[in-house]
Amino acid sequence: MLINNWYVAAVSSDIVQGKPFGVRMLGFDFVLYRRSDGSVACLSDVCIHRGASLSRGQCVDDNVACPFHGWQFTAEGKCDKIPSMGDDAVIPRRTKIDSYPTVEQYDLVWVFLGDLPEELRPPVPSLLPEYHQTDSWRTTRMVFEANANWQKFEENSLDTAHLSFVHSTFGNRISPKAVHAPLVRTAYGTKVQRERAAPKASQKSGILGQLLSEEREKTSVELEYSVVGICHRINPTFRPGMSQVTFSASTPIDPYNTRQFGLQARNYAIEPEHDQERLDGRLNAITEDINVISHVRPKIGPTSFREEALVKSDEMESTFRHMVFRMIEAGWEIDYDKVKAEWDRKIYVIPSPARREDPTGWVHASVPLTGERKDDFWLCLAEESGQPMNEGASS
Repeated sequence: MLINNWYVAAVSSDIVQGKPFGVRMLGFDFVLYRRSDGSVACLSDVCIHRGASLSRGQCVDDNVACPFHGWQFTAEGKCDKIPSMGDDAVIPRRTKIDSYPTVEQYDLVWVFLGDLPEELRPPVPSLLPEYHQTDSWRTTRMVFEANANWQKFEENSLDTAHLSFVHSTFGNRISPKAVHAPLVRTAYGTKVQRERAAPKASQKSGILGQLLSEEREKTSVELEYSVVGICHRINPTFRPGMSQVTFSASTPIDPYNTRQFGLQARNYAIEPEHDQERLDGRLNAITEDINVISHVRPKIGPTSFREEALVKSDEMESTFRHMVFRMIEAGWEIDYDKVKAEWDRKIYVIPSPARREDPTGWVHASVPLTGERKDDFWLCLAEESGQPMNEGASS
């Protein structure tokens, strides 16, 4: 698991004013809450006083209050009220907790879990412009958890060769041969456009069965991923003028479990009464994927290239894995073995930008990492692609 990246923490509607919301990401706990101006705050969930969970507390004005002794923390992580000391008390300088930048996009709350200053952070990915084109595209939303490692799960999404064997409604075992196409480098990932054999018309049902009742030879698919946000875009075109886009962002809960936030936009049958059918189809496909990925070994990635026999059809997954290895080499991998060994006796937290600005006086220790840090990674990655960092990972 890697720090210094954007991760989706929640659906925007989950964060309501006046109510703390707890979530686990990268093996650590966080509290989110919405302030009076509508913005979302994200803090480490462990109170620096006696270790209580802030997400089990309450919101007081624009602060979050600990349920144990009522200590209040601002959205910036500063303690500004200790009830037992009285209203006129001088608050100790070290009573601060880590606070993380947030952005809302696609009605999702993205959190930057790391300490990079703003100029070294990449933008939140913009891989779903159709989300805002509500006159011609209809979008459904799905959130689910999988008992699978985030890296293994994301590689599965980028693997087009598995479709013929795993998916019942859009796979085609009769013609599983992969059609190769050149990969295109983006600022923070890779994209490709491929054709694959279309499934038989009899495999489709419901509105898709009606609209695709005639046999087709090929389906054109655009595929793009971004290591920023650990997300991807899959855009099949069934026939001219009829397509859908599935956007998914994966957030590691811990090394063994992943929470994925999925949006699917379609430019056909955009009436709301067709939403449930598309949600059911998506759930069926995800269940088929999880049934395979939850049993692969080794369970935790990334796996060394030398320890798997990869072929040409695996090149999208390979480029993603290479990016993950580079992020590990940048020194951003959490030493989770150390964290797990000390979990019951020591509090570690993901370092925040404020901790970088002033590294002194923090109660909780910054999480141990496995390597020496190189904090210009995102900048270098964008420069390699020939694209400015502020262009993000958009299509």
